[in-house]
Amino acid sequence: MIDMRSIGFIILAGIILGVITGCLTGKKAVSSPQVFIASSGLELPYQIYFPKSDVKNKLPLFIWLHGMGERGNDNINQLKHVVPFVISDSVQRKFPCIVAAPQCPDDDYWASLNSKDWEKGRQADATRPMKAVMEWIAELAKDPRVDPSRIYVGGLSMGGYGTLDLISRKPEWFAAAIPVCGGIDVSRATTFKNVPLWIFHGAKDPVVPVKLSRDLVKALEQAGAKPIYTEYPEGGHDVWNAAIREKGLMEWMFSQTL
Repeated sequence: MIDMRSIGFIILAGIILGVITGCLTGKKAVSSPQVFIASSGLELPYQIYFPKSDVKNKLPLFIWLHGMGERGNDNINQLKHVVPFVISDSVQRKFPCIVAAPQCPDDDYWASLNSKDWEKGRQADATRPMKAVMEWIAELAKDPRVDPSRIYVGGLSMGGYGTLDLISRKPEWFAAAIPVCGGIDVSRATTFKNVPLWIFHGAKDPVVPVKLSRDLVKALEQAGAKPIYTEYPEGGHDVWNAAIREKGLMEWMFSQTL
């Protein structure tokens, strides 16, 4: 019997690889799938893209954290959203950058998604994947091609939570962050109030309540920050395609520096 799910995955993988291959041909970018082994022993699959150009200066690094549906260990599913756009010729021509995308294990999370955990203080310690991500970024930042003053992070859904969790733990690392339909305990907002933020959410999100982003914006403003907030009135959960293409976002992000 034919397993339609397997066929679906093969088709999806082919589409992703096709898009990426199209972006990588014609001296545009070079992809390298790798695995980072954290001090805990956790294996963190990741893909990293270096512009194939004559750029001699250090390059900004953009880190993308995927959502719950892209977890696993195939080291490709995390490329499903946003990454193909950022490594596309249209973006790289204007904003050459290194793009890195790790993949969270199937049975774990970048950060706690349960607001009840926040009340109980269970977010005090990072998840194993988040600890691995922090070690991994510390290693990436040592690469002589990376400009450590221009490291950016973004993510969708679970990755939006992860983005906020990450900048709350290492605010000094990031020149800017773009969480999409994420959330965090707003009492932690003061820890990253100095990180430039462009926050995105759909007003009709049935998965992650828009209230989480609205409350975060209020908390940041009360802390003296000036986050940019884009809310799509008719948007559901999957607003990431619109968000990453939001007018002025790329210009804004790549202009930020530590």
